Amino acid sequence: MFERSFALAAALLAGISFAGAAHAQQKVSFQTNWFAQAEHGGLYQALAEGTFKKYGLDVTIKMGGPQLNGLQLLAAGNVDIFMGFDIQNYKAWEQGVQAVSVGTFFQKDPIVVIAHNDVKTFADLKGKTILVSTDGQTNWWPWAKAKYGFKDEQTRPYTFNVQPFVANKNAAQQGYLTSETLAVQKAGIKDAKVFLLADLGYPPYTETITVLKKTIDSNPKMIEAFVKASAEGWK
Repeated sequence: MFERSFALAAALLAGISFAGAAHAQQKVSFQTNWFAQAEHGGLYQALAEGTFKKYGLDVTIKMGGPQLNGLQLLAAGNVDIFMGFDIQNYKAWEQGVQAVSVGTFFQKDPIVVIAHNDVKTFADLKGKTILVSTDGQTNWWPWAKAKYGFKDEQTRPYTFNVQPFVANKNAAQQGYLTSETLAVQKAGIKDAKVFLLADLGYPPYTETITVLKKTIDSNPKMIEAFVKASAEGWK
């Protein structure tokens, strides 16, 4: 009788302990910079395998897209963590938003410029039409202008559609090494010239874990747990 009562008490205590652990899961919202894709793989892996929960976090991953400004959502408190890039942080501080990157998933920014095969060097793009996204106008394009003497008059909007580049032999376009290069090949351009800007001296990190400074000050353990869990997801 005593053994049965002890076992029941132990089971009840275990249940209470489990409920307490479940209750202790801290809710965290993470905003990606684009639709779900390979560059976000480690995060989704950590979510799917329960790694975030292992570290005491109840994480919701929100997908980004072309019309979504993740930094604004972070500044407004609509998300806790944002996948950004470090140059963006400089602009944020200028505007009074204390955004800080505490980690990164890519040591090299995978941003590339894709050209037709008559272009031999990146400098050869001077005078050609270059398709640049709205974000690109504020991050890599100023660097390219300063280093290579490109002009704003060369640019046209990049709308995340490779067909304008495919149709115009005098055009180049931005893209991701892991994405648009494949899209261009599938569209029939097998011999495109691809310039990885990081290899040409473009310096920033990207796919960063970006938070507000006040979050670092108020909740450092949550941030530490998120970074560790994300790293395990990538492994």
